[in-house]
Amino acid sequence: MMIEVKPEQAQTIDEAIQAGLIKSADEVVEAGLEALRDRLHATSTSVRSDEWMSKFRAWAHSHSTSAPLLSDEAISRDFIYRGRGA
Repeated sequence: MMIEVKPEQAQTIDEAIQAGLIKSADEVVEAGLEALRDRLHATSTSVRSDEWMSKFRAWAHSHSTSAPLLSDEAISRDFIYRGRGA
């Protein structure tokens, strides 16, 4: 397969070779494909993250909100760590 690049793209490839980012122009295609793979993976992960968050929120809202709250003393550091060596 032949891939034609625009002059400004060829210049960028030459600069990347000179900078040591790639060894040859052939690596540009692999680097581009890797970037596409990363973007595809990020997109699918984002969708799964959104789905997870939605399920988490549904789970959190499924619990009763009428349970009594803990007192300030019950959540104080001294109360939580009572009996442990200082």
